Amino acid sequence: MPQISRAVVMPGDGTWELREFPVPSPPPGGAVLRVEAVGMCHSDIDHLHGIVHTPWGGAYPSIPGHEIVGRIHALTDEARARWGVEEGRRVAVRESVPLPGGIRVYGHDFGVDERSGLSGGYADYMELLPETLLEPLPDDIPAEELTLWEPLAIAVRWATAVRPGDSVAILGPGHLGLASIVAARAAGAERIFITGTASDSLRLDAARKLGVEEAIDISTTDPVDRIRELTGDGVSVVIDAASASTATVTQGMQMAQRGGTVVIGGLKDRKPVEGFISDLIPMRQLHLHAGFPGDHVKTSVELIRQGKVPTADLLGEVVTLDTVGEGLSLLAREQPDRDAIRVSLKLAD
Repeated sequence: MPQISRAVVMPGDGTWELREFPVPSPPPGGAVLRVEAVGMCHSDIDHLHGIVHTPWGGAYPSIPGHEIVGRIHALTDEARARWGVEEGRRVAVRESVPLPGGIRVYGHDFGVDERSGLSGGYADYMELLPETLLEPLPDDIPAEELTLWEPLAIAVRWATAVRPGDSVAILGPGHLGLASIVAARAAGAERIFITGTASDSLRLDAARKLGVEEAIDISTTDPVDRIRELTGDGVSVVIDAASASTATVTQGMQMAQRGGTVVIGGLKDRKPVEGFISDLIPMRQLHLHAGFPGDHVKTSVELIRQGKVPTADLLGEVVTLDTVGEGLSLLAREQPDRDAIRVSLKLAD
């Protein structure tokens, strides 16, 4: 009997189903991964509804999941020599795969009708192409905690705008916003602030535990006025980590000090920004930085290895394939009386 892998399949119409696939042999030059855990991201909810953010353009039906932690299950001799890994090695799987025709992203750009179909992290097993980039991970931290490596790699990219002694305002306390606190502090930020809404109370409390100077509830306090009250002219760097909300773009431009930097990180589902005043850019000499891509994986993993990342405090909720619907509901914030600072899908003990 062949081994079977269960997997979540999304056709892009707002629905999903749990299907079974045969576990494949490694592709030529590649490997097969036994997925231990995968972080669940807001972009997975976008993918569920057919909203694609990848340059390649997405593929449906497909298996989501790109914040991947797993162990090498089987691999070819070529992969062993290229990656320097053996069966059983725990690795982070970088989602972007450079292929002829452009970069494709695991969990978004590979359909289930292509090769084995197992090209996303919401599955027991996953096929790794030879062009995949891997990063070894420690064995002494639970896999579901280690899924933080991916949002942290993005946050480290965003925090490249931060210099030692800078003041930083982070807009949005989602898992990327909380990871940005860690990244900004590692970059040398002296003062860190974060904003959120009344519905973000759990996340703002988590930010306080991470040591921000102030967590601002914009439901009761004007965030621009409060930042200026706390800093004078504004902060050195604004990191817009908010997903879907476009209001943070204009807020960030008003919070930044003259000559400051605004990093546009959180994706807005391609919605236009109401009230965007471009004159603020030349008049205040603002620098706008793009947040994409999240390619600082080695730095992210090294911060975790050095114990500089409170992975347990940032774990949030953990679900399994049997309860993945609950995880998607939490991720989409469809439960008014329940929230989570992060959601991870655990697939193997």
